[in-house]
Amino acid sequence: MADMKNPALLKPFPRKFVAPDFVVKDADSIKPWVDKLLERPLSSAEDLTRWLEDVSELDGIVGEDSNVRHVAMTCDTKDAAKTEAYLYFVREIAPRLAEWDDKIRRKYYDSPYRKGLDPRIFGRLDRMFATAIELFVEKNIPLDVKLSEMSQEYQKITGAWTVEFDGKTRTMPQMSRYLQQTDEKLRESAWRAMTQRRLADAPALEALFDRMLKTRHEYALNLGLKEYREYSFKAKLRDYSPDDCIEFHDSIEKAVVPLMRRIMEKRRKQMALEKLRPWDLSVDPLGRPPLEPFKDVEKLQGGVGEIFQKIDPRLGEMFGAITGTMDLDSRDGKAPGGYQTTFEERRVPFIFTNAAGVQGDVTTLLHEGGHAFHTIQCRDAKMIWYRHASMEFSEVASMTQELFGNPHAGVFYADGGDVRRAMFEQLERVVDLFPWVATVDAFQHWIYTNPGHTGDERAKKWLEISGRFEAGLDWDGLDPDVRKYAWHRQLHIFEVPFYYVEYAIAQLGALQLYRQYKGNPKRAVDAYLSALKLGGSLSPKHLFESAGIKFDFSIGMLSELMAMVEEELETLEF
Repeated sequence: MADMKNPALLKPFPRKFVAPDFVVKDADSIKPWVDKLLERPLSSAEDLTRWLEDVSELDGIVGEDSNVRHVAMTCDTKDAAKTEAYLYFVREIAPRLAEWDDKIRRKYYDSPYRKGLDPRIFGRLDRMFATAIELFVEKNIPLDVKLSEMSQEYQKITGAWTVEFDGKTRTMPQMSRYLQQTDEKLRESAWRAMTQRRLADAPALEALFDRMLKTRHEYALNLGLKEYREYSFKAKLRDYSPDDCIEFHDSIEKAVVPLMRRIMEKRRKQMALEKLRPWDLSVDPLGRPPLEPFKDVEKLQGGVGEIFQKIDPRLGEMFGAITGTMDLDSRDGKAPGGYQTTFEERRVPFIFTNAAGVQGDVTTLLHEGGHAFHTIQCRDAKMIWYRHASMEFSEVASMTQELFGNPHAGVFYADGGDVRRAMFEQLERVVDLFPWVATVDAFQHWIYTNPGHTGDERAKKWLEISGRFEAGLDWDGLDPDVRKYAWHRQLHIFEVPFYYVEYAIAQLGALQLYRQYKGNPKRAVDAYLSALKLGGSLSPKHLFESAGIKFDFSIGMLSELMAMVEEELETLEF
């Protein structure tokens, strides 16, 4: 990775507690610093505050070591040394950290001086620590290790998904370009090649998921809980219930699915087809060639930087400062998907994507850029726990940039028609997101409240749930396993259960900010950046309110925002 640009914006934070030359070698190298923290006498609220800052410093150093290993492994899953370095941390360091973290939290929580701290500042931390203490038992430490190992196994399997096509070995993101081609036979051939490659690993992924499910159920039982869902909602500090999520699924079915199906019906008519097939969803319905926003990742990075500059120079400056901490192209052996992580000690974001030259890659980099802005905006927070917000608001940070960036699609296209197409496709993705989130989330609610189910029962339930929310495609004559195992490509189901509904909740927040942006761009960006600065110091509801938006996923709010999206889609249609 190249050196960071604009060091003034990303000023370093010199160590005040841990020795400047300390590097993480193993758990034993960390222990003396943990012992110093645990043995330190605390005689006042000021002592306790300073102690928390020192805990944060050590956490940042160790967290950065972990994240650097994870980044290296995901950038090259075929490199055995990088995988082993990551797994060494998971197996040998993380279990001891879990024990030490519990002792640290208890020292804070049991301190008589905690009650002397300002609850407006420390109230959220109290809740975080109290919940973590409640949900910690030593016998779950080896289960955490197993789950991390299994997540790495999933990444290794899916990172090897390549096919021989059109004379070359191609990754799945690279293959997605063929689904945009106007030649129907070529699209179908590409779709079949992709789905058959995924199906080759279906037995392995089914077995892997069964092991994950069993381990997670055991994890919940060890805590005296009846199911993993109960654990997950507690651990995520959710102020909404499973019933609220199920009601949200119903609202999506009523308020969004009809709009999605109207869009799909219009596509079918434009393509003059009797029925839409699975390979007909990404091609331009009017037969125009695929959008080609960029040829290489340098153009992608430069163009997205220009979009951020147009939205607001402050965003352009932040993005320009981190161009050296990105890995953007798709290649064999690279883990799937995209993410933004933070090098915790430096408090600097790192962006990972699998770009292949399609419009969706622009959206992804805008999205991950939003996460990076969040990291930069709250990097001055003295306590590490407040440098990360809850996922419901973290995804507002990212999804808002997809929408703020949409009016500036002309950065990548000279032709006005292409600009309108790019904008239309982005808003289509907004609509499509809600039914897919409802499908994934409803599926997980069933999975974890029925832990003794069989693989066949799981496949049947997936088909039932996806039938509620899909666009009504024609699957006649196709391998039925393609639909049964379509969820295998969604890494969240394997790696981070119950982290998905947040995307839909956050999309509602992002759409509210976009509505503000269309009326007054400067004020909307000001509200956005101001809320990002608060990091994780407030609940999702209060973070939404600080941005001038409502934490509301009722059918009323959903219908109101979908009407806005549909109206804008109509203005962009040809």
